[in-house]
Amino acid sequence: MAARPCIVPPSPLGRAPRAPRADGAACEWLRLAPASLQGALLALITRDTTGLVLSDAQRLTHFPASPFVTLSWFRGADVGLVTPEPSWSPFGAPVVISGSQSHPTVSWAPTTGYGHVLCFNADAARALFGLDLAAIQDRFVSVDEAIGPEFAPLWADLFASSDADVPAVLERHLARRWQVLQGRDSIRPSLQQLGRHWVERLAWQAGQWARVHSPRHVERRVKSFSGRSLREWQSIVRTEGLFFAARERHEAGLPFDWPTLALDQGFTDQAHMIRSVKRITGFSPTEFAERFTDDESFWMYRLWM
Repeated sequence: MAARPCIVPPSPLGRAPRAPRADGAACEWLRLAPASLQGALLALITRDTTGLVLSDAQRLTHFPASPFVTLSWFRGADVGLVTPEPSWSPFGAPVVISGSQSHPTVSWAPTTGYGHVLCFNADAARALFGLDLAAIQDRFVSVDEAIGPEFAPLWADLFASSDADVPAVLERHLARRWQVLQGRDSIRPSLQQLGRHWVERLAWQAGQWARVHSPRHVERRVKSFSGRSLREWQSIVRTEGLFFAARERHEAGLPFDWPTLALDQGFTDQAHMIRSVKRITGFSPTEFAERFTDDESFWMYRLWM
């Protein structure tokens, strides 16, 4: 068998302008979960670049640090992670799952293609799929490695389904299981509220444990249950709140007032905010805002926020 050719990706810090779309048509979409899966599935994200002419740097995708579990599958694109050297590590599987990410990540593919990303609340994914959250945090692994074979029909149906059919496939395979496990809320929260709500529930659970256990024991239980410390979860949610607040100011035509935004979102000062934003995204708030507006590779942030 011939050896796989060495592929050199662009630098993960490389910049490229947003690519023109024919007639302004969108090539990425974000849809909320169907009603039967609310509280478990946050959103379905789709990106189809098959009709675009993209440079190497335009095929980068930047992802923030995140408390969510994601499940991704791809058609026509060999996707993988890019590291600063730069080097490229393809996922090597058509369907992959990742746990919570404590650092921003950058993916890339040598060709255009089609991909889906499902975003789950961590505790819901744990219950639905029997996941060991600690084993997949800060990793992307094949679903065959992380999840039992009983879900093989789901992966097959997702991979074979058209974009429009994916919600129905998810409901057919997961809705009954989710309703048995936890039921669904009657309120349809926003994406921002979903992440914050999960961390608030985790804090409530830690408070319950603290009634009968020492602080050190509670910390160990939180890490065992969720994959990382409560303080780390709260930092991620606080920084995400900053992103939403900054976007609201931008859309209202107001200048970014970073010191005020920092205090409003619960940071001790502007320096604390800058450190948190760099840890979550890899960039300072000012550079992030510029890239959010101008760079093709920040399409995920524009969809999410």
